[in-house]
Amino acid sequence: MRPLIQIAFQLCLAFGLTAALLLLLRRPALQAGLVDQPTSRKRHGRVVPLIGGICITIGFMAAALPADLGLRDYQGLFAGMGALLVLGVADDLVEVDNWAKLAIQVLAALLMAAWGGLRVEELGALLGPGTALGLGPWAMPFTVVCVVGLINAVNMFDGVDGLAAGTVAIALGWLVLAGAVGGAGGWPVLAGVLLAAICAFLIFNLRNPWRRKAACFLGDAGSMVIGFGLAWFAVEAAAGEAAVLPPVAIAWILALPIVDTITLASRRMLRGAAPFQPDREHLHHILYRAGLNPAQAVSVLLAVSAILGGIGVLGAWAGVPDWLLMLLLVPVAGAQVLVHAKAWRFARLLRRGLRWARSRSRNAIQRRVAR
Repeated sequence: MRPLIQIAFQLCLAFGLTAALLLLLRRPALQAGLVDQPTSRKRHGRVVPLIGGICITIGFMAAALPADLGLRDYQGLFAGMGALLVLGVADDLVEVDNWAKLAIQVLAALLMAAWGGLRVEELGALLGPGTALGLGPWAMPFTVVCVVGLINAVNMFDGVDGLAAGTVAIALGWLVLAGAVGGAGGWPVLAGVLLAAICAFLIFNLRNPWRRKAACFLGDAGSMVIGFGLAWFAVEAAAGEAAVLPPVAIAWILALPIVDTITLASRRMLRGAAPFQPDREHLHHILYRAGLNPAQAVSVLLAVSAILGGIGVLGAWAGVPDWLLMLLLVPVAGAQVLVHAKAWRFARLLRRGLRWARSRSRNAIQRRVAR
């Protein structure tokens, strides 16, 4: 097969196989009890199968096999995904101890940093031109902390239909585009295969005019697997001599879920609660209070994620210095923290703004009809 035909075949295989599995595994999941039950906090109103992670992983791995990319270099990726999938399915069936979950996440991160050889060796010229900030012996622990953090950030961001998977899909889209434009090796193809599998899942999970409720959920298995996959390709895009993006551009791409997680975890610990204890204080909950429905809230957050990623990637392509990109990111992160800190006030202001915009829109339509 010619390269482009082979790549197209892999993308279609990942998409088609994932979609087929989502249809085939629904009934077995219901019978096995691999489901999400509605509660006072989870208001989806019905039992929903937690098969997204299984289907995405199988679809991705099966479609990756025909690739002529030296898959031996990606054994750490597949092993880490497999370990997190088993952990996530077990956690979805019977709750796993948090320390055991953390241990497996650290193991996956070590598979990436040690076996896969992917480490964040430097943070770029954040202190000025020609002053690359190297990590030296801290590269390994820094990478492990970042990978575990991103896995949990995606997991915590998975609070409404389509949000976590959509955010990961957008981030992967920017990474694939950067890799293709930058002439990277084979990793953009594998990232594209994972993106295709996630897009197939979104058809069944994302709310739209034809689907008012999600047919399946990611589950902990899915959120951890795609979080790990995103971490792998993000580091590969920014690490080594073949890097296509500076680390600060990756920070822009991942800003929304990362800042959300850090802010919420910090607030919970200040209150004496566990950092990953579920609550209703995420960004989408704030948008609910402002009067948006779940589909509208997801659309807003996905648009913000796409814009932030675009600023990072396009800024890097335009030659904006690393230190300036980081400086510009600080007020963006600060604004997100402020939204959390002043959630009720922000929700009221946004609600008034939306009412004003709707009123202006209705008046404009009425005047147009009157003419």
